[in-house]
Amino acid sequence: MGHVTIKTIAREMGLSISAVSKALNNYPDINENTKEAVIQKALEMGYSPNMIARNLVKSTSNSIGVVVRDTSTIYGELLKPLSEAALKKNLTIVMGDSNRSKERELSHIKSMMASRVMGLIIAPVDSDVTEIEKTISSGFPVVYLGGHVSKPRRNQVMVDSEHGVKLAIDYLYSLGHRNIALVTDAKSTESTKLKIDSYIKEMEKHNLNPAIFTDTTDDGNLVAAGYRQIERIFQTNEKYTALFAVKDMLAAGLMQALKDRNISVPDDISVIGYDGADVSSYPMINLTTIATPKEKIAELLVDIILTQANGETYREPRQYFTEPVLVQRSSCKRILNP
Repeated sequence: MGHVTIKTIAREMGLSISAVSKALNNYPDINENTKEAVIQKALEMGYSPNMIARNLVKSTSNSIGVVVRDTSTIYGELLKPLSEAALKKNLTIVMGDSNRSKERELSHIKSMMASRVMGLIIAPVDSDVTEIEKTISSGFPVVYLGGHVSKPRRNQVMVDSEHGVKLAIDYLYSLGHRNIALVTDAKSTESTKLKIDSYIKEMEKHNLNPAIFTDTTDDGNLVAAGYRQIERIFQTNEKYTALFAVKDMLAAGLMQALKDRNISVPDDISVIGYDGADVSSYPMINLTTIATPKEKIAELLVDIILTQANGETYREPRQYFTEPVLVQRSSCKRILNP
Protein backbone atom coordinates (compact mmCIF):
# COMPACT_ATOMS: atom_id res chain seq x y z
CA MET A 1 0.00 0.00 0.00
CA GLY A 2 1.30 3.46 -0.90
CA HIS A 3 1.27 6.59 1.24
CA VAL A 4 -1.82 6.50 3.46
CA THR A 5 -3.77 9.73 3.84
CA ILE A 6 -7.05 10.74 5.47
CA LYS A 7 -8.59 10.56 2.00
CA THR A 8 -7.34 6.97 1.60
CA ILE A 9 -8.86 5.93 4.91
CA ALA A 10 -12.16 7.66 4.10
CA ARG A 11 -12.38 5.87 0.76
CA GLU A 12 -11.53 2.50 2.39
CA MET A 13 -14.23 2.92 5.05
CA GLY A 14 -16.88 4.63 2.95
CA LEU A 15 -16.85 7.71 5.19
CA SER A 16 -16.47 11.39 4.48
CA ILE A 17 -13.03 12.97 4.72
CA SER A 18 -14.45 15.30 7.40
CA ALA A 19 -15.61 12.35 9.55
CA VAL A 20 -12.24 10.63 9.36
CA SER A 21 -10.41 13.87 10.17
CA LYS A 22 -12.59 14.48 13.22
CA ALA A 23 -12.07 10.90 14.44
CA LEU A 24 -8.30 11.09 14.10
CA ASN A 25 -8.16 14.48 15.81
CA ASN A 26 -10.37 13.37 18.70
CA TYR A 27 -13.24 15.80 18.05
CA PRO A 28 -16.13 15.46 20.52
CA ASP A 29 -18.87 15.68 17.85
CA ILE A 30 -18.09 12.31 16.26
CA ASN A 31 -19.70 9.02 17.30
CA GLU A 32 -17.43 7.13 19.73
CA ASN A 33 -17.78 3.81 17.88
CA THR A 34 -16.96 5.49 14.58
CA LYS A 35 -13.95 7.18 16.17
CA GLU A 36 -12.56 3.88 17.46
CA ALA A 37 -13.21 2.14 14.13
CA VAL A 38 -11.40 4.89 12.20
CA ILE A 39 -8.39 4.84 14.53
CA GLN A 40 -8.21 1.04 14.32
CA LYS A 41 -8.36 1.15 10.50
CA ALA A 42 -5.77 3.93 10.38
CA LEU A 43 -3.37 1.88 12.49
CA GLU A 44 -3.95 -1.19 10.33
CA MET A 45 -3.27 0.79 7.17
CA GLY A 46 -0.11 2.37 8.60
CA TYR A 47 -1.32 5.96 8.80
CA SER A 48 0.97 8.27 10.80
CA PRO A 49 1.08 6.42 14.14
CA ASN A 50 2.91 9.40 15.63
CA MET A 51 0.01 11.72 14.90
CA ILE A 52 -2.55 9.25 16.23
CA ALA A 53 -0.52 8.78 19.38
CA ARG A 54 -0.29 12.52 20.02
CA ASN A 55 -4.06 12.83 19.76
CA LEU A 56 -4.66 9.81 21.95
CA VAL A 57 -2.46 11.22 24.70
CA LYS A 58 -4.68 14.32 24.70
CA SER A 59 -7.76 12.17 25.34
CA THR A 60 -9.49 11.90 28.68
CA SER A 61 -9.18 8.12 28.97
CA ASN A 62 -8.60 6.89 32.50
CA SER A 63 -7.52 3.41 31.41
CA ILE A 64 -4.08 1.81 31.15
CA GLY A 65 -3.66 -1.01 28.66
CA VAL A 66 -1.79 -4.09 29.88
CA VAL A 67 -0.59 -6.66 27.33
CA VAL A 68 1.12 -9.76 28.75
CA ARG A 69 2.56 -12.69 26.86
CA ASP A 70 0.79 -15.34 28.95
CA THR A 71 -1.61 -14.94 31.88
CA SER A 72 -0.84 -18.48 33.07
CA THR A 73 2.59 -17.22 34.20
CA ILE A 74 3.54 -14.81 36.98
CA TYR A 75 2.43 -11.96 34.69
CA GLY A 76 -1.17 -13.06 35.11
CA GLU A 77 -0.79 -12.74 38.88
CA LEU A 78 0.36 -9.14 38.44
CA LEU A 79 -3.06 -8.11 37.14
CA LYS A 80 -4.69 -7.96 40.57
CA PRO A 81 -2.01 -5.74 42.18
CA LEU A 82 -1.97 -3.65 38.99
CA SER A 83 -5.71 -3.12 39.27
CA GLU A 84 -5.29 -2.13 42.92
CA ALA A 85 -2.45 0.28 42.14
CA ALA A 86 -4.45 1.85 39.29
CA LEU A 87 -7.57 2.18 41.45
CA LYS A 88 -5.61 4.26 43.97
CA LYS A 89 -5.02 6.74 41.13
CA ASN A 90 -8.67 6.58 39.94
CA LEU A 91 -7.63 4.57 36.90
CA THR A 92 -8.72 1.26 35.43
CA ILE A 93 -6.84 -1.58 33.73
CA VAL A 94 -7.64 -3.05 30.31
CA MET A 95 -5.94 -6.41 29.85
CA GLY A 96 -4.92 -8.46 26.80
CA ASP A 97 -3.31 -11.92 26.76
CA SER A 98 -0.99 -12.42 23.77
CA ASN A 99 -0.84 -16.18 24.39
CA ARG A 100 2.80 -16.00 23.23
CA SER A 101 1.70 -14.81 19.76
CA LYS A 102 3.35 -11.70 18.32
CA GLU A 103 0.45 -11.25 15.93
CA ARG A 104 -2.06 -11.27 18.79
CA GLU A 105 0.21 -8.98 20.78
CA LEU A 106 0.13 -6.33 18.04
CA SER A 107 -3.63 -6.76 17.68
CA HIS A 108 -4.15 -6.03 21.39
CA ILE A 109 -1.86 -3.00 21.22
CA LYS A 110 -3.66 -1.52 18.19
CA SER A 111 -7.07 -2.17 19.73
CA MET A 112 -6.11 -0.52 23.00
CA MET A 113 -4.68 2.52 21.25
CA ALA A 114 -7.88 2.77 19.24
CA SER A 115 -9.77 2.73 22.55
CA ARG A 116 -7.63 5.69 23.69
CA VAL A 117 -5.90 4.17 26.69
CA MET A 118 -3.58 6.69 28.36
CA GLY A 119 -0.60 4.35 28.15
CA LEU A 120 0.56 0.76 27.73
CA ILE A 121 2.31 -1.72 30.00
CA ILE A 122 3.72 -4.52 27.84
CA ALA A 123 5.29 -7.84 28.84
CA PRO A 124 6.44 -8.67 25.29
CA VAL A 125 6.39 -12.11 23.69
CA ASP A 126 10.16 -11.87 23.14
CA SER A 127 12.99 -9.38 23.35
CA ASP A 128 12.61 -8.22 19.74
CA VAL A 129 10.05 -5.40 19.93
CA THR A 130 10.72 -3.96 16.49
CA GLU A 131 7.12 -4.33 15.30
CA ILE A 132 5.76 -2.88 18.53
CA GLU A 133 8.00 0.15 18.16
CA LYS A 134 6.79 0.64 14.57
CA THR A 135 3.21 0.71 15.85
CA ILE A 136 3.66 3.10 18.76
CA SER A 137 5.22 6.56 18.56
CA SER A 138 8.06 7.57 20.83
CA GLY A 139 5.79 10.07 22.58
CA PHE A 140 3.14 7.58 23.64
CA PRO A 141 3.42 6.42 27.30
CA VAL A 142 4.79 2.86 27.29
CA VAL A 143 6.75 0.77 29.77
CA TYR A 144 8.05 -2.74 29.16
CA LEU A 145 7.79 -5.36 31.88
CA GLY A 146 10.13 -8.27 32.56
CA GLY A 147 13.21 -9.55 30.78
CA HIS A 148 15.56 -7.52 28.64
CA VAL A 149 14.31 -5.74 25.52
CA SER A 150 16.73 -5.47 22.61
CA LYS A 151 17.71 -1.89 21.73
CA PRO A 152 15.36 -0.39 24.32
CA ARG A 153 13.70 2.96 23.54
CA ARG A 154 11.39 2.83 26.52
CA ASN A 155 11.46 2.52 30.28
CA GLN A 156 11.63 -1.03 31.55
CA VAL A 157 10.71 -2.61 34.88
CA MET A 158 12.51 -5.84 35.72
CA VAL A 159 13.18 -8.11 38.64
CA ASP A 160 16.87 -8.37 39.57
CA SER A 161 17.26 -12.00 38.49
CA GLU A 162 20.96 -12.10 39.33
CA HIS A 163 20.19 -11.17 42.92
CA GLY A 164 17.35 -13.72 43.04
CA VAL A 165 19.59 -16.56 41.85
CA LYS A 166 22.24 -15.54 44.37
CA LEU A 167 19.65 -15.71 47.16
CA ALA A 168 18.66 -19.23 46.09
CA ILE A 169 22.16 -20.67 45.76
CA ASP A 170 23.46 -19.01 48.94
CA TYR A 171 20.45 -20.35 50.85
CA LEU A 172 20.89 -23.92 49.60
CA TYR A 173 24.63 -23.74 50.27
CA SER A 174 23.96 -22.58 53.83
CA LEU A 175 21.80 -25.70 54.30
CA GLY A 176 24.75 -27.89 53.29
CA HIS A 177 23.78 -28.61 49.68
CA ARG A 178 26.62 -29.00 47.22
CA ASN A 179 25.01 -30.94 44.32
CA ILE A 180 22.45 -28.42 43.08
CA ALA A 181 20.86 -28.81 39.65
CA LEU A 182 19.05 -26.08 37.72
CA VAL A 183 15.83 -26.96 35.86
CA THR A 184 14.45 -24.76 33.05
CA ASP A 185 11.64 -24.98 30.52
CA ALA A 186 12.08 -24.92 26.75
CA LYS A 187 11.38 -21.17 26.39
CA SER A 188 14.77 -19.52 26.03
CA THR A 189 13.76 -16.03 27.15
CA GLU A 190 16.22 -13.32 28.09
CA SER A 191 15.14 -13.73 31.71
CA THR A 192 15.85 -17.48 31.67
CA LYS A 193 19.22 -16.96 29.98
CA LEU A 194 20.16 -14.47 32.69
CA LYS A 195 19.16 -16.94 35.42
CA ILE A 196 21.25 -19.67 33.81
CA ASP A 197 24.31 -17.41 33.56
CA SER A 198 23.82 -16.27 37.16
CA TYR A 199 23.43 -19.87 38.37
CA ILE A 200 26.70 -20.88 36.71
CA LYS A 201 28.48 -17.88 38.23
CA GLU A 202 27.13 -18.54 41.72
CA MET A 203 27.94 -22.26 41.59
CA GLU A 204 31.50 -21.55 40.46
CA LYS A 205 31.84 -18.93 43.18
CA HIS A 206 31.18 -21.71 45.70
CA ASN A 207 33.52 -24.09 43.81
CA LEU A 208 30.57 -26.27 42.81
CA ASN A 209 29.85 -27.98 39.49
CA PRO A 210 26.81 -26.57 37.66
CA ALA A 211 24.27 -28.97 36.11
CA ILE A 212 21.48 -27.63 33.90
CA PHE A 213 18.43 -29.58 32.73
CA THR A 214 16.38 -27.89 30.02
CA ASP A 215 13.09 -29.29 28.76
CA THR A 216 12.91 -29.96 25.01
CA THR A 217 9.13 -29.95 24.56
CA ASP A 218 7.77 -26.45 23.97
CA ASP A 219 4.10 -27.06 24.78
CA GLY A 220 3.70 -24.25 27.32
CA ASN A 221 2.84 -26.69 30.12
CA LEU A 222 5.34 -25.85 32.85
CA VAL A 223 4.13 -28.51 35.30
CA ALA A 224 4.56 -31.20 32.64
CA ALA A 225 7.99 -29.78 31.75
CA GLY A 226 9.11 -30.10 35.36
CA TYR A 227 7.66 -33.59 35.62
CA ARG A 228 9.58 -34.74 32.53
CA GLN A 229 12.92 -33.50 33.82
CA ILE A 230 12.94 -35.86 36.80
CA GLU A 231 13.47 -38.86 34.51
CA ARG A 232 16.41 -37.12 32.82
CA ILE A 233 17.87 -36.14 36.17
CA PHE A 234 17.77 -39.69 37.48
CA GLN A 235 19.23 -41.09 34.27
CA THR A 236 22.49 -39.28 35.07
CA ASN A 237 23.01 -41.41 38.21
CA GLU A 238 24.21 -38.23 39.89
CA LYS A 239 22.90 -37.74 43.42
CA TYR A 240 21.55 -34.20 43.49
CA THR A 241 20.50 -33.07 46.94
CA ALA A 242 18.67 -29.97 45.70
CA LEU A 243 16.80 -28.86 42.56
CA PHE A 244 16.40 -25.20 41.64
CA ALA A 245 13.55 -24.51 39.19
CA VAL A 246 13.55 -21.17 37.34
CA LYS A 247 9.73 -21.02 37.68
CA ASP A 248 7.43 -22.16 40.47
CA MET A 249 5.22 -24.17 38.12
CA LEU A 250 8.29 -26.14 37.01
CA ALA A 251 9.01 -26.82 40.67
CA ALA A 252 5.44 -28.07 41.15
CA GLY A 253 6.01 -30.58 38.34
CA LEU A 254 9.29 -31.70 39.87
CA MET A 255 7.63 -32.28 43.23
CA GLN A 256 4.78 -34.29 41.72
CA ALA A 257 7.22 -36.50 39.79
CA LEU A 258 9.29 -37.09 42.94
CA LYS A 259 6.14 -37.98 44.87
CA ASP A 260 5.17 -40.52 42.19
CA ARG A 261 8.60 -42.11 42.64
CA ASN A 262 8.09 -42.25 46.42
CA ILE A 263 10.90 -39.75 46.92
CA SER A 264 10.27 -37.38 49.78
CA VAL A 265 10.60 -33.58 49.54
CA PRO A 266 12.54 -32.34 51.49
CA ASP A 267 13.75 -35.45 53.36
CA ASP A 268 15.32 -37.05 50.28
CA ILE A 269 15.78 -33.99 48.08
CA SER A 270 15.15 -30.26 48.45
CA VAL A 271 13.30 -28.17 45.85
CA ILE A 272 13.31 -24.39 45.47
CA GLY A 273 11.36 -22.34 42.93
CA TYR A 274 11.39 -18.84 41.48
CA ASP A 275 8.58 -16.25 41.05
CA GLY A 276 6.51 -16.43 44.23
CA ALA A 277 3.47 -17.63 42.27
CA ASP A 278 0.27 -18.13 44.25
CA VAL A 279 0.52 -21.89 43.77
CA SER A 280 3.77 -21.96 45.75
CA SER A 281 1.88 -21.24 48.98
CA TYR A 282 -0.69 -24.02 48.55
CA PRO A 283 -0.51 -26.43 51.56
CA MET A 284 0.13 -29.48 49.36
CA ILE A 285 3.14 -27.74 47.77
CA ASN A 286 4.42 -25.26 50.38
CA LEU A 287 7.33 -24.37 48.13
CA THR A 288 10.36 -22.36 49.19
CA THR A 289 10.76 -19.76 46.47
CA ILE A 290 12.38 -16.54 45.32
CA ALA A 291 9.36 -14.25 45.25
CA THR A 292 8.69 -11.42 42.83
CA PRO A 293 7.62 -8.21 44.67
CA LYS A 294 4.33 -7.95 42.75
CA GLU A 295 2.83 -5.01 44.66
CA LYS A 296 5.98 -2.89 44.32
CA ILE A 297 6.20 -3.66 40.61
CA ALA A 298 2.54 -2.76 40.06
CA GLU A 299 2.86 0.60 41.81
CA LEU A 300 6.04 1.42 39.89
CA LEU A 301 4.46 0.58 36.53
CA VAL A 302 1.42 2.78 37.15
CA ASP A 303 3.59 5.67 38.37
CA ILE A 304 5.78 5.51 35.25
CA ILE A 305 2.75 5.61 32.94
CA LEU A 306 1.22 8.52 34.84
CA THR A 307 4.49 10.44 34.78
CA GLN A 308 4.72 10.09 30.99
CA ALA A 309 1.03 10.84 30.45
CA ASN A 310 1.45 14.09 32.39
CA GLY A 311 4.09 15.20 29.93
CA GLU A 312 7.17 14.44 32.02
CA THR A 313 9.08 12.57 29.33
CA TYR A 314 12.51 11.01 29.71
CA ARG A 315 15.59 11.77 27.64
CA GLU A 316 17.07 8.31 27.94
CA PRO A 317 15.21 5.06 28.66
CA ARG A 318 15.73 3.80 32.19
CA GLN A 319 15.79 0.29 33.60
CA TYR A 320 14.08 -0.07 36.96
CA PHE A 321 15.14 -3.12 38.99
CA THR A 322 13.08 -4.53 41.85
CA GLU A 323 14.63 -6.97 44.30
CA PRO A 324 13.08 -10.42 44.84
CA VAL A 325 12.94 -11.94 48.32
CA LEU A 326 13.52 -15.43 49.69
CA VAL A 327 10.33 -17.01 51.07
CA GLN A 328 11.19 -20.02 53.22
CA ARG A 329 8.66 -22.83 53.43
CA SER A 330 8.98 -26.59 53.88
CA SER A 331 10.42 -27.83 50.57
CA CYS A 332 14.07 -27.34 51.58
CA LYS A 333 15.97 -29.03 54.39
CA ARG A 334 19.40 -28.84 55.94
CA ILE A 335 21.64 -31.84 55.21
CA LEU A 336 24.19 -33.02 57.74
CA ASN A 337 26.93 -34.38 55.51
CA PRO A 338 27.47 -32.12 52.50
